[in-house]
Amino acid sequence: MTDEALRAGKNNSGTPTLVRHAVLFVLTLMSVLLYLDRFAVGIAAEYIREDLHMSQTQMAWFVSAFFWSYAFCQVPGGWFSDRFGGRMMLTIYIVAWSIVTGLMGIAHAVWLVLWLRILCGATQAGAYPTSAGLIRQWYPISNRGTASSIVGLGGRFGAVLAPILTAWLILTYVPIETDSMLQSADILNANAFVANFDQEKVAGKPRDRFVTNFLSKLSNSDLQLVQAGAIDAKSAEEARLKAEKETEQPVIDLRDWLPFAYDIQRNVETRSPGLNEIFESLTSRMADPGFIDFADVSPRLNPEAQRLLDRRTRGVDLTRPETIRLNRLAIESLFPKEIRKIYGPGWRPTMILYGVIGLVVAVAFAVVTRNSPAEHSWCNQAEREFIDDEATRTAKMKEPGNPTFPFRAFLMSPSLWGNSLTQFLTNIGWLFVVTSLPRYLDKVHGVSLVTNGFMTAFPSGIGIIGLFAGGRATDWAVRRFGLKLGRLIPLAASRFTAAGGYAMCLLLNLLIAPNPENWWLPWLYIVGLCIASMSTDFGSPAIWSYAQDVGGRYTASILGWGNMWGNIGAAVAPLIYNRVLGENPTLDDWNTVFAVCCGVFVVAGFCAMLLDSTKPLTVERTYSTEV
Repeated sequence: MTDEALRAGKNNSGTPTLVRHAVLFVLTLMSVLLYLDRFAVGIAAEYIREDLHMSQTQMAWFVSAFFWSYAFCQVPGGWFSDRFGGRMMLTIYIVAWSIVTGLMGIAHAVWLVLWLRILCGATQAGAYPTSAGLIRQWYPISNRGTASSIVGLGGRFGAVLAPILTAWLILTYVPIETDSMLQSADILNANAFVANFDQEKVAGKPRDRFVTNFLSKLSNSDLQLVQAGAIDAKSAEEARLKAEKETEQPVIDLRDWLPFAYDIQRNVETRSPGLNEIFESLTSRMADPGFIDFADVSPRLNPEAQRLLDRRTRGVDLTRPETIRLNRLAIESLFPKEIRKIYGPGWRPTMILYGVIGLVVAVAFAVVTRNSPAEHSWCNQAEREFIDDEATRTAKMKEPGNPTFPFRAFLMSPSLWGNSLTQFLTNIGWLFVVTSLPRYLDKVHGVSLVTNGFMTAFPSGIGIIGLFAGGRATDWAVRRFGLKLGRLIPLAASRFTAAGGYAMCLLLNLLIAPNPENWWLPWLYIVGLCIASMSTDFGSPAIWSYAQDVGGRYTASILGWGNMWGNIGAAVAPLIYNRVLGENPTLDDWNTVFAVCCGVFVVAGFCAMLLDSTKPLTVERTYSTEV
């Protein structure tokens, strides 16, 4: 008897094996990695910008580039999986985006990180469409919503994990033993930095008090040089800002995307008069425990600086490296835009580590997964029959044996367009939570940095509850109301409740004037945004299940089509917010953003009513001529 026959006999017991759950586990693990690699650059963005001397416009394209390539590669990524098999293609996708993530850690040119970001979006695009196709093969129709929600849950967990883990790793890779001494290259904006050392400044702010104390310790000759430099630097900086305001800047500079088009150091400003005297005085006193009066330092010290300061306050003598580190972090807090962050080098090994982790996940996925239960030697006949139950077989019978790709359905199906527009509008409204909420809490409510970060993460964490509940809800609704309403009701209703969350924020803004002393007020907005975020995720399993219901063998392609429109919405959302808010938004501008987000969710709810999971898009008699 052959080994294959022995395995077949061993696996043909009456109790179904649980291979489908192992497949679901590695898909979920892949989903965690997907979002971990995608959002890790968010918290590392400032360090990347400083390291590569990137302008804010270049950083904007760095962030945007991912969403454009991710959107337009959804359908091709799904089609490749439909054509060549989900196991092979998803393994290739994981390996590819992991290599790209790792390469970012060694990139030293603006054009290179821009193209790597495009490649990251392109290689990640096929992940969820392929996962949807595999879930269709490994789960019966009655359990697909729950399985889809678990994979989506992995993505949300990765999104919550990304800022926490990335920040910890960056800090870990720059330990206290690292040389923290201020270097000349750490001055990012010489004019802006020197302009602060004006003796005529009124010492009302922490930075002004620091400057006043610093100038009082300079010799007369150095003080004269610094004052002359400060006056010149202030004039130069004002002239530069005026020129930027009056000059029409191009939307995109094509030279940013070309290798060796010009020196990447072009954004480093020339050294200002007086900078040498300031810099030499700073560096000579970095190891002095009494250099900085921390009563004059901004309260926004980061946790490491606060821990060092607390130890010193308790009478513990800090070592020389610890003293230099504390003084360096204090200076960074006073000059956040002019001094390079000491943690900057930590982003590179962090990206490399994520790349290595991705390769390990790819190997695990390839070992555990097969394209279908019939191809898996670990799966017994009982499990295959459980997966291919009567309802699932009935749905498959509606599909032609060898359907042509449903090009016409992509353009003519009202149901598919309703699904696509729902995803497009949803992301326009949802993206506010992960992109603009920190700015709103800071500018309108004066929320401190640490509290701001926690508040910003809260809606995404609550969204996990909605994601899991949505999978159970759409499976229950299918059993209770049938396939069409079972997918339609959870999706449409969740868009309307998301609109209600933004309506709550708008109403709060209209009724209660922001006041930093009302610590509880920002939390009311977080409640509203938690409703919006949880509602958004509540409907996601219904979107996945719809694609599995109507897609047939082209499930991945159809899910990719909808995801493409969703990510186009994610790409244009920041442009819409920026158009409304501008550089210095008023409270009315923020109200307008809340109203826009509320409105797009309402329209998304009506678009969701067009969904019909009872009409497969690959049925030849509906969308193609007979042959």
